[in-house]
Amino acid sequence: MENKTLQHIEVSDISPNPYNPRMVFDQVELDDLKKSISKVGILVPLTVYKNTKNFPKTSYILLDGERRWRCAKELGMETVPANVIDEPEDITQNILFMFNIHHYRKEWALFPTALKLEVLMEKLGTDQESTLSNFTGVSRSMIRRCKTLLWFPYKYRNILMEKGGRISTDFFIETYPIFYRLSNEDEYSFPDGVIRLIDGFIDIFLNRETITDVKEFREIRKAMGFFDKTNNFSEFKNRIEEFLTNPNSELEVFASGDIEEERTRKNISKYLSYLNALLPELNPDLVSDYQFVEQLQLLEKNLSELLEKID
Repeated sequence: MENKTLQHIEVSDISPNPYNPRMVFDQVELDDLKKSISKVGILVPLTVYKNTKNFPKTSYILLDGERRWRCAKELGMETVPANVIDEPEDITQNILFMFNIHHYRKEWALFPTALKLEVLMEKLGTDQESTLSNFTGVSRSMIRRCKTLLWFPYKYRNILMEKGGRISTDFFIETYPIFYRLSNEDEYSFPDGVIRLIDGFIDIFLNRETITDVKEFREIRKAMGFFDKTNNFSEFKNRIEEFLTNPNSELEVFASGDIEEERTRKNISKYLSYLNALLPELNPDLVSDYQFVEQLQLLEKNLSELLEKID
């Protein structure tokens, strides 16, 4: 792509790019930018290309600078500084140019980014995170989150586009492992069974005051992992139904002494592994104080008693 001479182009001769991954514009940020432009003008030129298509009916299309263009239009500016570059070859190249121009400056909202990644995945014929990251410059972790959001039924796309709503992208990302695993069960198959689950969880989150943070749903994920591992997934499904249908049920319905014991066992195992790796490397002369020795003796006593019970 070849850069052309910087030009001053009439605002009315420019149209927004229909493939811009940024679909949501924060009005407060626009107002702040408008104040800056009214004082010092547009310091960073827009990037546009000459429009050779029948639509839209303007001479140029934006590749970079829609926020500046919107502010200039609201301020009644007649022209804006812009670099004119070659027209992208196709939709794929168009979107990729905008990803690489925009993304390093300010990260877009997650779901609009996901929608444009969806187009790219279709055009490129791949959903490989490494490939998409190399093409777009977007991190693999963000691509993974975008793909998570795209898994959900179309019904929820308007909710995902809404900015500042109580049901945010975090809600869908936190609950995704639950819905995805349950979608493999006949009674929760995709899409109808999954929609019933999602609608139920949304209703609970909005109307049961006991759940105030989407991270609290991680307790359900922990229970799901335990029942799946112990080949007792039917019990987990029973608890899901209790949670969905009983208006008085809370997250405690997923609590279990077995789950807590399993969690304790894992924590102890982790600490024992750490101690076994660390203790042989300790210099006895550096840890010979009375308090340290006392703790070691107590550890020895507790371990001996536990081993006797195991035997």
